[in-house]
Amino acid sequence: MSSQFDKAQAALYETIYSFIQDSTRAFSLMRAVPDASAFTSSDAAALSDIIGYSGSEIENRYRNIMEAFSSEVLRYSVILPESICFPEEKGDWFPVIYGAGDITLLKKPRVTVIGMPRPSMQGKQDTAEAISYFSKHDVAVLVPLDPGIGLLAAALALKAGCRVIGVLSTPLSASSSEFQEKVEAEIYSTGLLLSVFPPRQKTERWHVMIRNRFIASISGSVLLAEEKDGGPSWAIFDKVLENGGRAMLSRSMLDVPSYRWARERMESGALSYATDSDLKRIVPKVKSISFEPDLFS
Repeated sequence: MSSQFDKAQAALYETIYSFIQDSTRAFSLMRAVPDASAFTSSDAAALSDIIGYSGSEIENRYRNIMEAFSSEVLRYSVILPESICFPEEKGDWFPVIYGAGDITLLKKPRVTVIGMPRPSMQGKQDTAEAISYFSKHDVAVLVPLDPGIGLLAAALALKAGCRVIGVLSTPLSASSSEFQEKVEAEIYSTGLLLSVFPPRQKTERWHVMIRNRFIASISGSVLLAEEKDGGPSWAIFDKVLENGGRAMLSRSMLDVPSYRWARERMESGALSYATDSDLKRIVPKVKSISFEPDLFS
């Protein structure tokens, strides 16, 4: 679990970000404060001169956010860029990540599995076969915890003994349904829950778009099981492809006349999945990383 200092830094970052909505600048300003765990009125006054809000507003918001951090019901970690487990990010930068569970999974070979909210039987079958392959080859599965392919892939992976990284569009302990809450509890016990939203932040529908940008930024390999033209999963798929990652879609989509986007992506460098041998192409090779402290540093 993160130190209190890590959480104080995260709370200060969230405070500044809530005012200026710029992650890079908010992180830089957070780092400029001498001691986030002993945030003072003089620190707030200095920030006030920079960001244009009163010191009392900044202090009050920081105090409220710290209180929210303390009220989180799950044991969680704040994952900062200096953490050995901080994932490589491409495109958008998310400097503060919240994780509940085994954060070392972020250094394990993993593939992101995405798809539509109401998949066909073929989409479900493609998802099940891919999850079976990943479970046999000790590959972790990263999924958005949404109805449809996301929750289906998570449930299938858990049943197969595959490690799951579930990414939320809410704070860590929020769930939108009883089924999702059950899946999240299982992931928490054996895998990892991730969010870029701090404890008790009000959930908005558009947070799904931020969550999807986060997924795309940390995904080097993605499998699109099924999605209609214009569906939300394409935003993740296209970003991974744009960032030089390995983006694969189910070959069955190419046989559906109405799925024009799938065929277009094949012309842009996407890969297609029909058999297990195809999936080998998107399983990343991860270097061995020691989590033991370096006594000589």
